[in-house]
Amino acid sequence: MCASRSKIGLVGVGDWGRHILRDLRALGVDVEAVANSAASVERARSGGASRIVASAKELSEDCDGYVVASPTTVHLDAVEALLSRGKPIFVEKPLSNDIARIRQLPPAAAGLVFTMHKWRYHPGILELARIAATEEFGPVIGLRTFRMGWENHHKDMNAIWTLLPHDMSIALHIFGEVPSVENAHPDPTVVGDDGMIVHARTSTGIPVVSEVSAGKPNKHRSVILACRDAACELDDSSYDRIVIRRRNTLQTDEFEQRSVPADMPLREEVAAFLSHVEGGPAPFTGLNEETLIVAAIQRAIDLAFG
Repeated sequence: MCASRSKIGLVGVGDWGRHILRDLRALGVDVEAVANSAASVERARSGGASRIVASAKELSEDCDGYVVASPTTVHLDAVEALLSRGKPIFVEKPLSNDIARIRQLPPAAAGLVFTMHKWRYHPGILELARIAATEEFGPVIGLRTFRMGWENHHKDMNAIWTLLPHDMSIALHIFGEVPSVENAHPDPTVVGDDGMIVHARTSTGIPVVSEVSAGKPNKHRSVILACRDAACELDDSSYDRIVIRRRNTLQTDEFEQRSVPADMPLREEVAAFLSHVEGGPAPFTGLNEETLIVAAIQRAIDLAFG
């Protein structure tokens, strides 16, 4: 791919959008940016945007594609403004927290709208998916994820919509499907709806349990792939390794630490989108898959809090 030929319109240069701008520029892309606040305008200017405008509609029509990194509740505003241009649109996760509005998108959106789930590009998750597919340690018997920390810093939605999309996308990548939510319970460590425990199951009966919370004083991120003969874990103590413990061994026994590349998944997903813009394969998580993810999260919320 010759990224230097591409021009991308970036909607949003906030705390996360500035990193997307950084990686687009590092990959040689000409970036036009939508920025409204003084801070965002400065981030766009210092990040190397060639042009700064106030709305998605003002982005040049000759852009080769668009990336949307505005607050979740206005993602679809940008998508709807840009769809008629017929160019690929890469939207930060989740696409929206409004499943009804997603389902109202026109048919053309199915081939143009993709969602940025960075964990689907993480070397550690790719390795867990390989272990599952090859049954290196026997058949998979379950998946357990933890994504917990302190407070919710997103003002437009609760922590569930910030955190659970990650784990649903991880399950999708490992099993090739979004698991069906069977039950969900509020997290007792939070006040309100900033956490829950979700029980889901794949079509082949493999249980998937995810715990997300904004009520844990110490941050904890972990993905555990449970197989018949071993448990394999990727956690936030070190994202460049997978810890593998064989069944019927002691905590004090030796265990395997399998190294994985420490590549930045954001850069990888941005590069995948640019490749698609220039005629390559589609990036992960098209509209149909994202609709299933958002619907699963909404079902979990309804079960836990409805």
